[in-house]
Amino acid sequence: MIKFENNFQLDTAMKNLILSMIEVSEYLNEILNYTEKTLTPKMERELIKILQKYHVPHNNLKYDVKKLIDNPYYKNIKLDDVRTDTVWYEKALIKKRTLMSMNFHKPLGKYLFHYHPVGYFENDVYLPVLKEGEDKVWMSPAISEIESMNVGIQKGHGKCMTMGLGIGVLPYLWLNKEEVESVTIVEFNKDVIDLFEKYIRPQFPKNKKLEIIHGNGLDYYNEEFLNQFDYAYIDFWESNEDGLEYYTKLMEKKVYYENIDFWVEDSMLSDVKHIITPYLNTLYQGKSIAEYISSLEGLDQAIAKKANRYFKSRNHIIRTEEELLSIIHSRAILREILAQ
Repeated sequence: MIKFENNFQLDTAMKNLILSMIEVSEYLNEILNYTEKTLTPKMERELIKILQKYHVPHNNLKYDVKKLIDNPYYKNIKLDDVRTDTVWYEKALIKKRTLMSMNFHKPLGKYLFHYHPVGYFENDVYLPVLKEGEDKVWMSPAISEIESMNVGIQKGHGKCMTMGLGIGVLPYLWLNKEEVESVTIVEFNKDVIDLFEKYIRPQFPKNKKLEIIHGNGLDYYNEEFLNQFDYAYIDFWESNEDGLEYYTKLMEKKVYYENIDFWVEDSMLSDVKHIITPYLNTLYQGKSIAEYISSLEGLDQAIAKKANRYFKSRNHIIRTEEELLSIIHSRAILREILAQ
């Protein structure tokens, strides 16, 4: 079992980690009163005070609308004609000064505090959206979607593969890159594929190969399949909330492929850190691990059990804050924990 040296440095580090977890929860609760609302000048001043209080970057809440409207997908792909039995097109109005999440997880400081960049456009913007069910937004080329997959867009080269089709934002941006040779997509939902083939694919570049495989991404997540490609980007979940369960299942397969990224991975791993940190703190204080694990439910409890199996198999001693943080923030270690 992993062990700790009891010293002042580790005492302080553990306290700061737990405090940062509390602080990020308080921060999110405070800005919740402003998100998706049209900011008055007074509300904006109040919001800036909150951002200053938590040292969150806030130089300019005004986002340049060109980041959205100059995006090739937004400019060139028209969704106006989409209308199926379950999905339909709608032109949604984003009113000026409406505060929105512009991206996902951004760490701040060396502990566990993080934030989602927020901002607004100075003018009204119309966003094409596809809706389903009772007026639920199904897919849209929103700024947060585009910004959050920027790593995948930039790293795409050669033969690219993604899991999760959606409305094809990432494949389209890949196909427009000179260094991308072809794109392969694995998609589970046949209705999504049919919609894409009928309304969206005809608007895509035709000079490069685009292959869509109807199948379960979990079945295709293996070294034999992945090794056909130069780069892979996995994105078949809606957010980090449902994504962590699928991401965990992928890690459990113990597939090792270097040229791969996962949409909102940092955000999902932040949730894992918020389970592992109290586990390590419980261990450090000599309290009952069994009680800590039993206090959790569902996937959180399953991850805590994985952490317990992982740390039981380790026999080194943590002596410094740097060693502690290197464990908590190591993507490789977090992935290995989920693979247990």
